[in-house]
Amino acid sequence: MIRSVIHYCWFGRKPLPELAQRCMASWHKHMPQCEVRRWDEDNFDVHAVPYTAEAYRLGKYAFVSDYARLWILYHHGGIYLDTDVELLKPLDDMLEQGPFMGQEQPEDPSDRALHCAMGLGMACQAGHPFVARMLQHYQSAHFVTWTGQQGATIVDTVRQLMADEPIEPVGDGIVRAAGFNIYPWPWLCPMNYFTGELKLQPQSHAIHHYAASWVDDIDRQTLLQKFGRRLRAAAVRLRSL
Repeated sequence: MIRSVIHYCWFGRKPLPELAQRCMASWHKHMPQCEVRRWDEDNFDVHAVPYTAEAYRLGKYAFVSDYARLWILYHHGGIYLDTDVELLKPLDDMLEQGPFMGQEQPEDPSDRALHCAMGLGMACQAGHPFVARMLQHYQSAHFVTWTGQQGATIVDTVRQLMADEPIEPVGDGIVRAAGFNIYPWPWLCPMNYFTGELKLQPQSHAIHHYAASWVDDIDRQTLLQKFGRRLRAAAVRLRSL
């Protein structure tokens, strides 16, 4: 049984932005039976491992959450949502099927690999063995590598650790791996990270709005320019048809 609690992280001590407040209102609307629990510097040790200490020192608070959400779910169980996740309907039908994670849309539509992103929505009981395995990985991981570059993202880490896990098709694009039901992108991520296009489907339970709280102003401008280039390229392709 998965606990009726929604966990979220908010490090950095800034006020919650309007988008986060709107998203959290949707949690209360669609999951009124759930306690909503905030985790921040007052109840989580941001220096728990070198990875979180380095990310926090650099002000990359969303990366602190990459580890924190694992620690929280391993020790407490329940549901984790990023603060830019808007619920469109209750998650009860997914919870009834057991622990879950969602997938993002890949940059290459022909890519059939698992693209799990825990911030989209993740749920499990306390003590889940795959969560324990991910926590163990972070014991020796660094946010900044010896070359001075940022280390692997959580999506890359999950993909790496799941590489040797058997994958069992469940149906409707859902697969089971590492003790989780892993739902395809329409369920929890109908917005495309690379294009910003929103494709709502009947099975869409949530929208991850990609607030990009993990990037600074310079990186955010680069991200927006990247989106713009891709949208212009798509428009050129459409005109040539």
